[in-house]
Amino acid sequence: MGRSIRKQGLAHAPREAEQQCDVRDANEAVSVLQLALAGCGERLALRCECGDAACTAHLSLTRGEYEAVRAHGSHFAVGLNHENPENACVLSENTYFEVIDVIAGDSRYHVLARNPRHLWIERSAP
Repeated sequence: MGRSIRKQGLAHAPREAEQQCDVRDANEAVSVLQLALAGCGERLALRCECGDAACTAHLSLTRGEYEAVRAHGSHFAVGLNHENPENACVLSENTYFEVIDVIAGDSRYHVLARNPRHLWIERSAP
């Protein structure tokens, strides 16, 4: 069930939303690895989750800040002024990063469907 929805969404997803999801997936893997490593420090070293494929900005978030962003499937951590006002709004910002919410229709659907923390219920055929 989840797999077919995910594949359908990929065909029509805006490139920016797809880029954001790819970086979010990578950041999820990095956060798990950093948590597993002893002495990794209190801050996570992550990539900017903006939709610009050429962006090389890095972010530093505490575990709590990161978990607050991940609590919502349409929220992303981006560098200062890296938001695209055509599809996202800034929810909060500090000296180091902004938290954005993807609000544009197709993009919002896509980022929510690709949320790695969303549990799709897979049913096996009877």
